[in-house]
Amino acid sequence: MLLGLVVFFLLSFTPLGHSVQGIIQPVFKPIAQTTRAIGSWLDQFWRISSLTRANESLQHQVAELSARQSTAEALYQENDELRQMLLLPTMTGYDRLAVEIIGQQIDETGTSYLVNRGSNDGLTTGLAAVAGTPGVGQDTSGLILVGTINNVGSTVSNLHLITSGSSKVLAKLAQGLAGQSLAVGEYNLAVRLKFLEIDEQVNIGEAVVTSNLNRLIPAGLLLGTVTAVDKQEGALFQSAVVAPPVPLEQFRFLYILRPVSP
Repeated sequence: MLLGLVVFFLLSFTPLGHSVQGIIQPVFKPIAQTTRAIGSWLDQFWRISSLTRANESLQHQVAELSARQSTAEALYQENDELRQMLLLPTMTGYDRLAVEIIGQQIDETGTSYLVNRGSNDGLTTGLAAVAGTPGVGQDTSGLILVGTINNVGSTVSNLHLITSGSSKVLAKLAQGLAGQSLAVGEYNLAVRLKFLEIDEQVNIGEAVVTSNLNRLIPAGLLLGTVTAVDKQEGALFQSAVVAPPVPLEQFRFLYILRPVSP
């Protein structure tokens, strides 16, 4: 083959060689163009493949960074909630047990939570679950009544929110002088304060707190503020709609208040 190339090279300087080149070049020219086109296509293919791999790697890195950022933000929020809990006031005659919400159930009666403490930790039915946020309940105890324990296991317990239809708590107007009323959850949205004396002055925006007649719940816990008054002519009692000061579903950590034996 090498000899043939040498002969072809030598012939290229002769008239016969020029004639042969004139015949061969039209044949090899399209082949050369096709070869160059295939080479260019293969080069673009490898470049695209390389860019695709680089893009997938970058997407993976972005996903990892986003996951780390989300984790960091969740930890920051959790630490902030725990710091806020440490600032909450204490109640005379009660100690506090911190609990974490680990489950939730919503049905036609309302919302209930599963918390990570039970009878082994001294919990019983009827105990108050409280929380607090800055600037809330300044004219009361400074604590928000979130719900009450309604079912206790050895290591976990269930509590229902005060807005649940199964929640009933003795309560009163914070500035009222009249007797006790009953705060009943309504449609998982609000609380209705029932059996208010018909001639009692009830003002929109007035705070509603727990009374001192609850067996296991301290007085002065904030349920919310009055948003509407239902007073009908000829009725013996009036009622008021009470809205919690903050969305009760926002809390992940709560305190359970346990009475301390004298």
